[in-house]
Amino acid sequence: MNRKLIALIGILVCVIGLMLTAAPFLSANAAEPPSERCLAVTKQEYDSANRHMLLRTRFTAYESTGQLAWRHYWFCRA
Repeated sequence: MNRKLIALIGILVCVIGLMLTAAPFLSANAAEPPSERCLAVTKQEYDSANRHMLLRTRFTAYESTGQLAWRHYWFCRA
């Protein structure tokens, strides 16, 4: 009984370790830009453009995609 329990715990630890190791690689390219002319920017840059009322200009635009808690910010050229 004890050997089976120890083996089960070992297997669970290995599975959890593999999942934690693979998670960053799976989500690294999860966000697709709105178009091929968009570059990823930080939230701080997006907020700064918002404060200066530069989210939309004649030739550029800042976009935000994703859900409320998991946003991605983009700088797009026209």
